[in-house]
Amino acid sequence: MSLARVWLVVALLLPSLVALLVPLPAVDLAYQVRAGDLILATGAIPRTDTFTFTVYGQPWIDQQWLAQVLLSLGYRAGGWELLAVLRAVLVVATTGLLVLAGRLRGAGLRTASILALLAFVVSAPALALRPQLFAIVVFAALLVLVAGRDRHPRAFLAAPLLAVLWANLHGSFVLAPPLLGYALVDDVAARRPWRRSLAVLLAGAAATCLTPFGPGVWAYAAGIGANPVITERVSEWQRTSPLTPTGALFYLAVLGAAVVGWRRRGHLSWADWLWLGGLTALGAWTERGAAWWPAGAVLVIAAALAPSGASAPVGHGAAPTRGLRLANGAVAAVLLAATVLALPWWRPADPLTGRGGLLTYAPTGLALALRAQVPAGARVFVPQTWGSWFEWAVPGARYFVDSRFELYPADVWRDLDAVTAGGAAAAGALDRRGVEAVVLPASWPAPAGPWTTVYTDIAGSILVRAP
Repeated sequence: MSLARVWLVVALLLPSLVALLVPLPAVDLAYQVRAGDLILATGAIPRTDTFTFTVYGQPWIDQQWLAQVLLSLGYRAGGWELLAVLRAVLVVATTGLLVLAGRLRGAGLRTASILALLAFVVSAPALALRPQLFAIVVFAALLVLVAGRDRHPRAFLAAPLLAVLWANLHGSFVLAPPLLGYALVDDVAARRPWRRSLAVLLAGAAATCLTPFGPGVWAYAAGIGANPVITERVSEWQRTSPLTPTGALFYLAVLGAAVVGWRRRGHLSWADWLWLGGLTALGAWTERGAAWWPAGAVLVIAAALAPSGASAPVGHGAAPTRGLRLANGAVAAVLLAATVLALPWWRPADPLTGRGGLLTYAPTGLALALRAQVPAGARVFVPQTWGSWFEWAVPGARYFVDSRFELYPADVWRDLDAVTAGGAAAAGALDRRGVEAVVLPASWPAPAGPWTTVYTDIAGSILVRAP
C-alpha cells in the first residue's frame, strides 16, 4: 500500500470512526424520525403542526420531508444503532466525494485526500445526523459534477436531478444555483464553451421548485435566514466568531486557503476567487454557513495545488519499499479495527435509545416515567432542547416547543424564558398555557404554585398539577 493510498484510507476511515464515537444529538433528530413516521403512516406531508399545543394547527412547511422519510426508514430497519451507522456512511460519502472532486481538479491522490480530511475537521461540528447532513452529501456530489464537467459532460447534465433531491431534503438547496453559476462563470473566465453550463444552471434553478410546495420553498428558505427569533436564539445562525471553536477552525482554514491560493494564484481564475470569496462571506455571516465552506473550498484549493501543466489526475507516485508497505498496511488495519469496535452494537442496551450513550438530549428515565404519568393529549412543558426527544418518545402528549424555531411567535419564547426562571414567573406562564405536566432538568428551579413532583432521577423531575 502506497503512502498516497494510506492517506485515502485515513480520509475515509478516520471520519467514520469519529462519527461512530460521537453521540447522536436528539435535538434535531428525534422529531424528524417522528415526522417521517407520520408521513409513511398517512401517505401525506404534514401541512399543519400537531406536535405542540402552543401552535397546534398552525401552517407548517415541512420542506425537509424526504430526509424525514429516510430517517424513519432507517430507524424502522435498525433503530438508533443503524442511524448511527448511517451518519458514519454519510460522512464517509462526503469525504470520498471530496477526494474525487479534488482529483478531478488535478490534485494528486495524497493531496486530495488531505484536503478532504481537513475539510472534515473544519466542518465536523456541523455533521450531526439531521437533514443538513444529507444535503452536505448532495453538495459534495454536485462539486464532483462541476469539477469533472469537461471530462464527463454527460454526467454534468445530471446536476438538475441532484438539485431536485436537495430541494426536498434541506433548506440549504439555495446553494445549488450559486454552485452551478460558478461552473458557468469559470467556463467564461477560461474562455471555454459555456452554453452547456448555462443550460444546466437554468435547469438546476428551475428544478429546485419541484417540491410539494413549489416555488414557495424559496420563501421558506429566505424566511428561515431572516427570522429574528432564529438569529437571536440559535447560535449557529449568529455571526461566526473567531472566539468559538467552530469559528476559530473556520477562520484559520480561510487564512490557510488564502495563503495557498495567493502563492499558487497562477492556477486560479477570477471565478475561483469569486466562489471562494462568496463561501467565505457566507461562513462569516452565520456559523451554519461555515459548514459549507470546507467542501466548497476543496474545489479551489485542489486546483491551486495541482501540478503545473496537469490536465488529468496524477498517479500514485513511486512504489514503496516492503517495509513501508507493511507500515502503511498496519495503519489501515488499525483504523479499520477501531472503526469496527466503535460500532454501536457493542454498547450496553437502553430501552429507548437502543444503546447506552448513543443519543444526547434524550433522558430515557424521564420519558418512560412521563408515559405512565400523563394521559393522551396532555399539555406538557419540556425544555426546547428536549422537545424533539419527547415528541418521539412520548408521542401521545403535546409539547410547548421543539426545534422548529420558525413556528413559534415571540410570546411563546417569552413564556419559555419565564419557566426557565422558575418561581412565580414560571407559574404564571404555565397557567396561561394550561400546562398539565412539567419536565424540568435537574439544574432548573421549580415553579411556584400547586405542583407535585411525581418522578425524579439524575436528569431531572416530572411535576404535575396537584388536584
